Amino acid sequence: LEHQLKLAGEASLDRIAKDLLPRIDDFFDDGPITPSVIHGDLWSGNIGTADGQPTIFDPATYYAHHEAEWGMSWCASLGPGFWAGYREIIPEAPGFQKRRPLYEAYHYLNHYNLFGGGYRNMAYSSMEQCLRSLDA
Repeated sequence: LEHQLKLAGEASLDRIAKDLLPRIDDFFDDGPITPSVIHGDLWSGNIGTADGQPTIFDPATYYAHHEAEWGMSWCASLGPGFWAGYREIIPEAPGFQKRRPLYEAYHYLNHYNLFGGGYRNMAYSSMEQCLRSLDA
């Protein structure tokens, strides 16, 4: 998040980040994380078919917590059946719902830095949601 926040250079995002960033470790207190290779750019433009089979392409792969893939789920246009199948393979961890807006905030910030507009508000709202979940 820090890199995306520096790129954004936006005072209100910096203010909320001042409260959020020191508490990042609190999102990961429910067990060990095993790094996974994730696609990294899983959205509807990178999903299609080849020879009649579902295919994902144009990856931005990196090692991360497997949940980080959900950060782009808001623009992946994958139906409930996809995510149910995902959860059959990798069950939802106890802290996932608390972490999900954190992963989304990163991608909203990245989109704000690339495209501007309403992504700033989406990033801010996700960061607010993160703080609320920590204070609940």
